Amino acid sequence: MRLRRRRRNNDTGAVAVEAAFIFPVFVLILFGIIEFSLFLRDHVALSAAVRSGARTASAEPRMDTFATDAASAVLRAGTGMPFSSVQEMWVYEANPLGYPANVGQGQLARNSSANTFTTCTSNCLVFTYSDSTFTQTAGEWDEAEINACPGDIDMSNVGIYIRANHRFVTGMFGTSVTITDHAVLRFEPIPASQLLESGQCKP
Repeated sequence: MRLRRRRRNNDTGAVAVEAAFIFPVFVLILFGIIEFSLFLRDHVALSAAVRSGARTASAEPRMDTFATDAASAVLRAGTGMPFSSVQEMWVYEANPLGYPANVGQGQLARNSSANTFTTCTSNCLVFTYSDSTFTQTAGEWDEAEINACPGDIDMSNVGIYIRANHRFVTGMFGTSVTITDHAVLRFEPIPASQLLESGQCKP
């Protein structure tokens, strides 16, 4: 009887020690799954938002509302993420690699030094989020400079870039991390009914 009691006590102690080692690992895995799921939610929503914005902007060549309409499309498509975390949204003319052209006059930057998202100057509009809407705060892009003439090999590309701040819930993996995404599409050709208006394209 005494031997059996000793074995039971030893087994109980061993289980307690094993649980003490396993429990922190289990908690870490559980919190990791939660954090990764929330991060993935925001990233997927961000990707959907930039694609929707690019589609809307590309369908409105030479319209003065192409950028604000793109911002509205981003809001509609990105309902899965908290927009209060969005730091900036750019509507920009993209070079062949999808980065801001930043050279003005509708020309595309073709040198590697321009292939970054560090500046938004020529042919680039900056929007910030507040009070449930996006408001333009910087930049310029004259819609008349958009090349959307049918058959032209240098038709303009429009890009949507968003930088957001994802906050971690548990704090076990830091407080926050910056997430970014962008989408680029070529402007759709100007409709035939508008080709000769204001000399938009060569007859």
